[in-house]
Amino acid sequence: MPNKPDTRIERKNLIEFVDKTSVRKISMLRESNRPKRLQIESWILSQIRMRKINVPKVLDYYRNSRDQEVLVMERIYGQPISLVAPKEKREAMLEIGPQMVQLANIASNYGWIDPASFAGNSNSWRMFILNYVKTYGERLFSSNIISRKDLDVVYRLIESLDIEISKSFLLNRDFRLSHFLRDDYGKIWILDWENAILGDPLYDLAIFAARYGEGTLWQNLKTGYGFGHLPPKYYLYKIVALIGIIDYCQKNRIEYSGRMKKLMKSISFLKGC
Repeated sequence: MPNKPDTRIERKNLIEFVDKTSVRKISMLRESNRPKRLQIESWILSQIRMRKINVPKVLDYYRNSRDQEVLVMERIYGQPISLVAPKEKREAMLEIGPQMVQLANIASNYGWIDPASFAGNSNSWRMFILNYVKTYGERLFSSNIISRKDLDVVYRLIESLDIEISKSFLLNRDFRLSHFLRDDYGKIWILDWENAILGDPLYDLAIFAARYGEGTLWQNLKTGYGFGHLPPKYYLYKIVALIGIIDYCQKNRIEYSGRMKKLMKSISFLKGC
């Protein structure tokens, strides 16, 4: 019989509980395009705490004897909201938006924060979105997952829609239910900031929609942000998020047909606007 395909996903980090008060994150990947990923996260967490956002306190950052990044943080006791009851999930989502809107106008010590250009050569939000689609969308085209015609539609939308922003926000860019934690006192914490970028807060909302749909949890997150009617750029961001998620699924041999249907539906919707 043929061997089963290797479906293991390469881990970015090893998480270790050091003691009752601290947890250690160790980088397991050598990323040439973002060699200081956890150092940047350390800086981000410090900036966010100054805005009174519920994130762990940074206790230490260093490189170990294997030249791996190590980030030591405060240990938060609680439960990811992915594991709590539906009613508690809905209530938690209402608390995230008001925290995130406090993250406007954070000046970066690292130039333009994005995962593909540590040196800061993406000098606009539109350029970041365009570069992201060029990286992951072209990979999907090369794998015959998306057609050239549909990919060109996405490029035209990036060029034609009003997506430049007057002020940038710090975005988490990895909104997952497992990254929101309710502590023993009911406070909601937002974890895992290593993929953070500066950009449009609608992008985080679109990433959540790409993962979980636009049901009650998404509606509560939207309400927490204070968003009303969503402009066309939101739907473009959802396309961009889906392209990245599908590329990840394809690379790690995870089923993605449902997300492909969402992607095609979103492209058709914007083409008709």
